[in-house]
Amino acid sequence: MANEQKRSSTTSILSLPTEVLSEVLARVASCSCADLFRAKLCCKLFYEVSDADNIYHRVSLDKFEIVPWSKNDQVSRFLKKCRESKNPEALYRKGVVDYFTDKHEGSALQCLEEAANSGHADAAYALGIIYIFVGGDELKRKGMRLLSGLKKSRILKARNQRCRDNLRALLRMIWVKNPFFLNPTPICCAMTHERKTSSWPMDADDVEESTCEGCACDEEIGAICAALPYR
Repeated sequence: MANEQKRSSTTSILSLPTEVLSEVLARVASCSCADLFRAKLCCKLFYEVSDADNIYHRVSLDKFEIVPWSKNDQVSRFLKKCRESKNPEALYRKGVVDYFTDKHEGSALQCLEEAANSGHADAAYALGIIYIFVGGDELKRKGMRLLSGLKKSRILKARNQRCRDNLRALLRMIWVKNPFFLNPTPICCAMTHERKTSSWPMDADDVEESTCEGCACDEEIGAICAALPYR
């Protein structure tokens, strides 16, 4: 009886339309890449369906190191497939690491912009910081709008703090070589009023509320600068 029920269950799953099965596996992947890999081993159909772009687009990367200690070709191929499938987290990681280490700036910026356009908050925050540093009033104002847009409500402020903490943690894992971040720190508030005389906070927890958009961005810049390895 138990064997018949098992066969019936298996047949029922395998009889699902490919689109439905793909959506099921995509949801599994978004929660756990380990569960996805186990599902791929169940049968040939699962293995084939799980190779779809929409699954790589949504797969969770929580179990993968952002900066691996050693090279693993299999992992590298997997992450490359995720980026090709426009996985926002994969694009964010690649964009930040490459941009701050001065590798392929153009493609790194494109990765971050694609991730941000997909709704990845960490990517939008990183773009705001980068736009302020790279110079030019237009880009700086764009960066200020991105950062200030992440602080328009209590929920967004909490998300902003997580983005700040995540970027600080990532920057501590790499060696920052991009010359933009080796130059004197830009001052955003100078675009709206006289420069503040108070010092920047040296810890992310010290970032205070500010009624001035420029000063608020300067506080974010100070928190990020404090996390840079050369500081």
